[in-house]
Amino acid sequence: MMLTRLLLLFCLAGHVFAEEPPDVDCLVVHLKYVHCTWNKHGTPEVNYTFTGWFHGDKVITECPTYLSENNTNTGCNQPYDDPVKRFNTFYTRLEHGEKKIQREHFLKSKVKLNPPTNVTVKNGSDSNLWLSWVQIFPNCVESEVRYRINNRKWGTPSPASTGTQSYCINLPIRNYRYELQVRSRVWSGCGQSDFWSEWSEPVVWGSNNGTATNQMNNSMSVWSAVLGVVGAFILILLVMMLLHHERIRIIFIPVVPKPPLKLHNTEDWFEFPKGLKESFNYNERPCSVREYCHVPQSDSESSDCSTCSANTDQTDCSVTIPVN
Repeated sequence: MMLTRLLLLFCLAGHVFAEEPPDVDCLVVHLKYVHCTWNKHGTPEVNYTFTGWFHGDKVITECPTYLSENNTNTGCNQPYDDPVKRFNTFYTRLEHGEKKIQREHFLKSKVKLNPPTNVTVKNGSDSNLWLSWVQIFPNCVESEVRYRINNRKWGTPSPASTGTQSYCINLPIRNYRYELQVRSRVWSGCGQSDFWSEWSEPVVWGSNNGTATNQMNNSMSVWSAVLGVVGAFILILLVMMLLHHERIRIIFIPVVPKPPLKLHNTEDWFEFPKGLKESFNYNERPCSVREYCHVPQSDSESSDCSTCSANTDQTDCSVTIPVN
């Protein structure tokens, strides 16, 4: 009983760890050849012999050009002479000893073109910017164009155009830098493909040099870093000064107004507090001063002095100043 269970376990383990048969995936490249690979699940442990043919082919031959990885066949590029054959069923067969794996493929929508070639850009006589390129079978190909200005992000691709190999940008700005690319695929009238080609190499137009722009951006980034470090150092220095030194109080002193040339009243340009102003308010009677010549003392002098003494309570008081 135990032996039977062990045999059953070994059989199940053998199915689990058995090598998964390779799956062949094919794509028509630029309507020139069929590109097939069978390493989706990793490099096979053995070298398979590959054979591929379209329905109706009279001669079936082995792959003329293998693709290998670590000296193991992983793919095949098989050319064919008629682009219309992609509408027919394509058959593939992998063989290794007595093991054979055969599949059917429908390649009508599995066409990937090469990027357009001879891509050029120039300023036309109408002051517009014209982009042109070359692609295989232009009547069966649709193309998209994208461009960016001054190294910004790429814009949205233009609507796909069929049967044309040129594109126009109206009235470009001369001091801007334009960078353009184009890609293509087979359009629906010829059996639309699900695959776009890669973008072409970018072409540049404009007086603005991309190298100068990059240098300017790099210079700005360096100066930003330097200014950031200097600002942080100054901030730390100010904090240390506030912590280790007394604070400096700033007292704002009002500016004394310039007195006028003709002063009628000093109170007009000196502002005194109300109480202080009242303390300077005097009410004294004026006293006239006069000179007299020295004369011998007599009875008249005593009479004058008594007269002045008697009049001290009056408004006017005469004070005599002797003259030597």
